[in-house]
Amino acid sequence: MIPVYEKQEALTQLQRIIESPLNENNPELESTVRQIIEKVRTQGDRAIRELAAQFGDSLPDAFEVPQAEVEAALARVPKETHELLARAAENIRIFAQGVLENLRPVHLARGTFRVGLDWTPVNRVACYVPGGRYPLPSTALMTAVTAQASGVPELCIVSPSPSDIIIAAGVQAGVTQFYRVGGAQAVAAIAFGTESIRAADMLVGPGNAYVTEAKRQLQGVIGIDMLAGPSEVLLIADAKANPTWVALDMLAQAEHGPDSRAYMLTNDATFAQRVQDELSRITAQETALPEYLRTTTSWGAIFCLETLEQCAKFSNLLAPEHLELQVENPDTLKPHLKHYGALFMGYGTPVPYGDYMAGPNHTLPTGRTARFSGCLNPLTFLRPQSWIAAGLPAQSLASDTARFAELEGLTAHALSAQARFAPSLTV
Repeated sequence: MIPVYEKQEALTQLQRIIESPLNENNPELESTVRQIIEKVRTQGDRAIRELAAQFGDSLPDAFEVPQAEVEAALARVPKETHELLARAAENIRIFAQGVLENLRPVHLARGTFRVGLDWTPVNRVACYVPGGRYPLPSTALMTAVTAQASGVPELCIVSPSPSDIIIAAGVQAGVTQFYRVGGAQAVAAIAFGTESIRAADMLVGPGNAYVTEAKRQLQGVIGIDMLAGPSEVLLIADAKANPTWVALDMLAQAEHGPDSRAYMLTNDATFAQRVQDELSRITAQETALPEYLRTTTSWGAIFCLETLEQCAKFSNLLAPEHLELQVENPDTLKPHLKHYGALFMGYGTPVPYGDYMAGPNHTLPTGRTARFSGCLNPLTFLRPQSWIAAGLPAQSLASDTARFAELEGLTAHALSAQARFAPSLTV
């Protein structure tokens, strides 16, 4: 039974969660991934094949899925599934385009010189789609559609086992290449390239601990979106919320894996008990749910605090990936909330709407990183590139630049500027 904490015990347990280490070092994982990266960097395809044999992974004849197989996969996907994927892709694309419509280049005239900033997409993006217990076409859509809307001209998907539905989602998003490779070796292959796998400028999408560690070690060699951790949801609920809906929303997030976290904060002890009872009832009744949801309690907890404002305070400290406001007046509570990956407002808005169909991206910061980062979005794939165009002579700009350089003791900097307003200057 998921625990319910009240009063001082709730405060103590919440403080323990807040103070727990965010990124515990794992020397063994770090070392293993470093060796994988180096092996792929120096040995290419051969390394990937040897690592597949070492880890007991299936090994295809070719890493890139041939076009004939792509077309066969598309033919096997039912028409109604194609249509569903298309509707999801359209919503994601419309949202991304809405973001881009509010993004403009900057062009400023400053007398004798002009300055500006342009937004330019990266050239090639790889989208990592995990191959775990569930196929994740949603990940293919969320990453690739957003990149495509940003103007990225080349898109590929890397996945340990790109199923028919993942291929169908990728094609909806404009993906032209699919690679059968996963794990840390996939990240290394995309970063450095191999005989069969073309390198990319960025790799986006979630993965297991090996994928995340490889992204951490290779960021700087390749661009990444974020370092994804276990999935998490925090619900703030009042007494008028539906306890069955709240319980289902907690279970929906915990369903991602045993290390997922689903917490609820409420200001009503009776409601807390009702949600606890619903969690017990649903996990006993729904036998298709993962077994750990019935046999363990580490994935969730319920906290009863004094007020909704106090709930908001602790939400800000927890900075959850997903934050649901299962309250009567979410717009009133929203101004109190500062740190979250994505916000779901009102009784009728569960996280799964954002996971699949609504449009905003489901690739979100975890592990309290929402304090300083946000969701995957079109800007993830755009580089802000500034420019300056100065006429001759731009005397004020040049003389001030020279004086500033002298403040720092950088003689060549000063002479470089001085030469522009005093062309006869000899060095």
